[in-house]
Amino acid sequence: MNKVKILITGIVALFIIGLIAIAATVFVYVHTLWVIVVLFVAVFVIDACFGFYILNSERHFYTKTCWLFALLLLPLVGCLIFVVFGTIPMTRKKWREYNNNQAKYVRFENYTYSNLLRKSSGSDVNLFMYSLNSSLKPIYLNNNIRVIESNSLLYKEEIELIRSAKEFIHFETYIIHDGFFFRTFCAELIKKAKEGVKVRFLYDWYGSYYRFKKRQLKELRQAGIEVAIFNPKGINMFKGTTNYRLHRKALIIDNKKAIYGGSNIGDEYLSMDATKYYWRDQNYVVEGEIVNTINVGFCSDWVDFTDYSLDKRQRKEFINNLKSVLNIHKGNNKINMQLVSSSPNYAEKGVLNTMNNLFIRATKSIKLITPYLLPTDLLLSALTIASWNGVTVEIIVPGRRDNKDFIIHMNRTNYQRLLDTKCKVYEYNGFIHSKYIVVDDQFVLTGSSNLDFRSLWINFENALLVDNQQFAKQMSRCFEDEKNNSIVVTQDLINCERTIKTKIKDLILSTYKPLL
Repeated sequence: MNKVKILITGIVALFIIGLIAIAATVFVYVHTLWVIVVLFVAVFVIDACFGFYILNSERHFYTKTCWLFALLLLPLVGCLIFVVFGTIPMTRKKWREYNNNQAKYVRFENYTYSNLLRKSSGSDVNLFMYSLNSSLKPIYLNNNIRVIESNSLLYKEEIELIRSAKEFIHFETYIIHDGFFFRTFCAELIKKAKEGVKVRFLYDWYGSYYRFKKRQLKELRQAGIEVAIFNPKGINMFKGTTNYRLHRKALIIDNKKAIYGGSNIGDEYLSMDATKYYWRDQNYVVEGEIVNTINVGFCSDWVDFTDYSLDKRQRKEFINNLKSVLNIHKGNNKINMQLVSSSPNYAEKGVLNTMNNLFIRATKSIKLITPYLLPTDLLLSALTIASWNGVTVEIIVPGRRDNKDFIIHMNRTNYQRLLDTKCKVYEYNGFIHSKYIVVDDQFVLTGSSNLDFRSLWINFENALLVDNQQFAKQMSRCFEDEKNNSIVVTQDLINCERTIKTKIKDLILSTYKPLL
């Protein structure tokens, strides 16, 4: 009997334990299911809110698409990445706010000639009105511009110009790359600083990251040279500010002359780096009133975007003495020039819109050289429409890469549309870093800006708009020289490129095309 009771008790106990286990399992399952449901809804709502914010933000369509794809591919994680790298740390100022901010600099410009042109009429004048009205960029007449014919001559011109300085030297660049060019350049700056010439040296931290030794800048500072870092690293390495880069390049001497163009400081820009393919770039010696506008841009970059590398005393002293460095000097030639600027802290995209203006106004020819052919749909449409309208459109791009393995492939993704509309595309036998547009052998737009999303939307860029037939024809001859060292892109070349492998590359790279 006891055995039966024990057996029955055991069976009942096992039954109760089983019921408890089943109930616990059901409870845990139901609870987990609710947790999963709640988490799923929360992730969906958070992603939806971020997506709604991105769709209504002031970004390019392609950029919005990229971020929406990131949210779709990586729910919640994509939101975290967007918070760190996607939020815009600079307010894109509207017209009035931006111009009020620039007032402390542009008061040193002269608008007499600009106001005379404003009263004139004609498409030539209207082309300059855009930047005059939108960015307060004056048009100057008393200027000279001279093409630096080769990379090796760039070194000679820069050294000679530095040695001619009497009052001050202002220099800004994107890349500093240690080597013969940089060390000689620094040695010349140190000599001038010891002679009493005021030297200010500004570079972008990202472009120069790990390309030179810190002790080299220490030597500059010990010689009395003021060195500032644009958008310094530190916390900026881990947020969206990393994307905002100083891509402008200029060497300004006494506000009288400047070397202006696309070259940074590195041996590759002199074609002296054996690890690089033959490197071609285009630079100019500019003299006259327009140098003041180039220097105004430098002053703005120096004061407004170097918060962590200049002390308050230096900044205040510089602002109080702006008049000493912004003193207009006339050149002995009559060439219409205007500096066009673009930056992420202003809603107007000056370089992009000026390019579009030029393409729309073209009636005979467009000659374009760029290392990166990743235009916005707006510019690509303007080029193809011009070609259909009977304008001869010719484009030269690199046939060899720089340090970006993907760039040749990405350039080629636009060939088909260009060739379909009768545009002519050439690949240079080397890497061509030149950036200029010649329209109707009358207008030239040249400077630091590439034809890609980064230059047109994200970077701090400059471009010089020149209205002069003689200079435009000289640049057309330069274009023909580069064309003679290039191969024509044909349909056969495009067909050979369209393999399954390249199509897969297209799909992958196109997801972050706006950041290239």
